[in-house]
Amino acid sequence: MLHQTLEKNTRRKKQKIFHLFALIISVALFVYQHPVYSEQYVVVDTENGDRITGTWRGATDTHFEIEYQGQVLRLPLAGHSISFTSNLSHVADRTAAKYYRNGLQLLELGLPERAKSRFEAAIEELPKYPAAHYQLGLLHKADGDNANAFERFRSVAILDAANYDLVPFFQELGDAAFASGDYARAVDNYQLILTYYPGHSVIPGLSYLTGFLLVEQLENTTAALPLLESAVSQYPDRSEHERAFFLIGKLQAATDQLEEALYTLQGFVVRYPVSEWVYEARLIRAEVNLKLGRVVEAASEAGLIYESSIDETVRERAKQILDQTRWIVYTDADGLPDNQIQAIASDNTRLWIGTPKGIMLFETAYDKWLPIEDEPQLINSAVEAVPDVRSIAVNSQEIWIGTRSQGAIHYNKLTNEIQTYSPIDGLPGWVRDISVDETEIWFATDIGIIRQIRGSVDPPLVYNTQNSHLPANDIETLILTPTRVWCISVEGIVGTFNREIEEWYTYHSTGLREGMTIVGVDVAADQLLFTWFNADEKSNGYFRADLDGGNGRPTTLHTGVDDESKLRNIYIRGDLDTSPIPVVEEASVDEEGIEEGIEEGIEAEMVEEIVVVPEEEVEMEDPSESEFFPEMEVIEEEPLPPIPEVPLVLWIATNDMFYTHQTRAADAWTYTTTPRIVAGGLMAIQAFVVANNRAWIATANGLVTMNVQ
Repeated sequence: MLHQTLEKNTRRKKQKIFHLFALIISVALFVYQHPVYSEQYVVVDTENGDRITGTWRGATDTHFEIEYQGQVLRLPLAGHSISFTSNLSHVADRTAAKYYRNGLQLLELGLPERAKSRFEAAIEELPKYPAAHYQLGLLHKADGDNANAFERFRSVAILDAANYDLVPFFQELGDAAFASGDYARAVDNYQLILTYYPGHSVIPGLSYLTGFLLVEQLENTTAALPLLESAVSQYPDRSEHERAFFLIGKLQAATDQLEEALYTLQGFVVRYPVSEWVYEARLIRAEVNLKLGRVVEAASEAGLIYESSIDETVRERAKQILDQTRWIVYTDADGLPDNQIQAIASDNTRLWIGTPKGIMLFETAYDKWLPIEDEPQLINSAVEAVPDVRSIAVNSQEIWIGTRSQGAIHYNKLTNEIQTYSPIDGLPGWVRDISVDETEIWFATDIGIIRQIRGSVDPPLVYNTQNSHLPANDIETLILTPTRVWCISVEGIVGTFNREIEEWYTYHSTGLREGMTIVGVDVAADQLLFTWFNADEKSNGYFRADLDGGNGRPTTLHTGVDDESKLRNIYIRGDLDTSPIPVVEEASVDEEGIEEGIEEGIEAEMVEEIVVVPEEEVEMEDPSESEFFPEMEVIEEEPLPPIPEVPLVLWIATNDMFYTHQTRAADAWTYTTTPRIVAGGLMAIQAFVVANNRAWIATANGLVTMNVQ
């Protein structure tokens, strides 16, 4: 019994000596790590259960000092339990402290799972208990549970980073996440180091690395930009400086800090003239100048890149920027009634444009924006509300305006007289298109086609599916030729009216494959020009034919386009090509009947005969004709219909590109990219004309123009 008592007393003495030794070491370590300990609070628990809290003043091997209620107390290390905190709200109460001590004891006994429950109980009592969070973080890390370890260590950093060196843990966890491709988790770890340990030796390299991850992997511009700016400012001599310098300029441009981007990127080009990012920096400078309206500067920068780079990708981007400098953009800031341009018509050197807020006229002879106000004001005030203009037809003596809900308006240029044709007068409210010649006026509406014979006192003639062979009632557009009227319905059905026998027919052509939808029509010289798209084949293009619809020849412009709105938005205009005839080799036709020499991406398809029949008649298939497929062989004995010989210059406009094609030479294609952004949105073309050597494109976001010479 005595032996047991002595042994028990001996163990107690050893434990007291051990705890005293541990206390001395912890105090010494604290003093070493935290020289500014006047800012630290200390919690002292005595053996009799009392607790005092004060400001730490220092310690020796046997005693320590704290400032308590304005006095300095000198207390022995023995018999006291000391803990430090930077925030008094983190001081554990007796229950939380008891759970925490129990957890430590269980750890000493090799029972980590039971220790976890005690530390968790301590946190239940005091959620802001840094020591308990820290111990749980160590246990989770030992188990390989990095996610929970991170959460616990993060809590410690937030609560009391000054008393815990967590940099090795966060860096180890961050590096492991980085190696596995979990860049978001890596950044989370690195940012805790940057935030709570700003004076640590790893900060310079970590600032750059975290910034790069935020930009290139997570695309978090908001967080990346200030971090990289701080890194290049504080640590300019590191190898990562060049890359970060470039990225700062790129990010400034992306966030519309345009002047700052120009300044930064110019500094980058001067400091790193042979950098791998120097061309990219110059391209961004060109784009920024373009956004700022500095066309000359943008063209100069892009031109330099185009001439000096041998990288075709870089050269193509430079060309696109040069293309952008060719365009002038007009918006409501320049006096447009609205940025939604719905109709456009050329009137000698003047241009009429229609918007949801009325019509506008301006002079183009001087390549300047010169609005003419008197005539548009007369027209806009002719109806009760400002007209929603959907179509315009003009000649030397008159102008016709079609509206969405107010019928049509006629303006006589010679007399300045205005006549309205409203639904009350029998004309439909929605007039989508108007076409005129010397003898007639034709209206495309949502309930059919209306024909007004000039000089006649009879009511206008109305054509619809009930009283004629008009293929559809909902007509989108129409155009007049001397012998025919051509119309296209909203669904893409083509109708033609023989003006001699006054009969409607549905237009069929074996040159138009199944799935092609016609969206527009124009006349150039003695040629018809239809535009089409094929949603199934994700392609679009144009179809050229004689004025009677014969000798048709389709050409594919784009393929692989998923966006149907882009496929549908294709418009064509043409004129007789009077330029000198170039000396070129004749194009050959291969065994599949595809003309060689066409520029890549532009496929001219096989010519097939046209058949025009009344809608109710059954189309008879010619056994000598077959719909074209690329893998099909052509029978040599069957001659191809002749290609139309009329030399034309064609202009084709889409949302992305503006093309010029001289038809007398198969490879005479040029293209210009259209403005990337117009009035805050991507360009969506709605109509265009070519007049006075300029293309004028009406879009949903403004009016754009370019010299086509």
